[in-house]
Amino acid sequence: MTVFPPSDPTVPCAKPVSPRKRHWGITAFAVMGALTCTGASSPTGCNTSGSNQTIGPSNGELVGAAVGIGAVIAIAIIVPVEISRSHHLVTGCVMTAAGGLELRTSEGKTYSLEGDAASIKIGDKVKVHGSKIKKSKDSTGPGVFRVETLTRDYGPCPLATSVGPPTH
Repeated sequence: MTVFPPSDPTVPCAKPVSPRKRHWGITAFAVMGALTCTGASSPTGCNTSGSNQTIGPSNGELVGAAVGIGAVIAIAIIVPVEISRSHHLVTGCVMTAAGGLELRTSEGKTYSLEGDAASIKIGDKVKVHGSKIKKSKDSTGPGVFRVETLTRDYGPCPLATSVGPPTH
């Protein structure tokens, strides 16, 4: 049975893979998959009648190659951009908590902010770029988001209106 992380503090843990290396790996996998899917088959026989011989690829092969090259280029550009932008952005209102700053999203999720949070103003709606840190199964409270950069400050958060019991 393997215990992760190791209980012996002298044994070093595996270093996490950097996002840049992961993006290159995903891109290389996508390109290789596209090239595999667009490969042309070799001819099984030759036309030796003389009058109907064709030299070079057929129109269908040219169209297939053009579509395949276009797909490879699109995948090589779009996949890394989407991965780098969408998975590491969080938008929400910043508020104070006992442990420091917290970010509450419109979906109701709350993240404790750590990292480069010095430029973030309390009470503002912001979009931050960084990484979510997984919680252990037995932990309670908000998740942790490590801020790398403040992407956008939208200004003060809209006031939440709460309806209480009527006063007489």
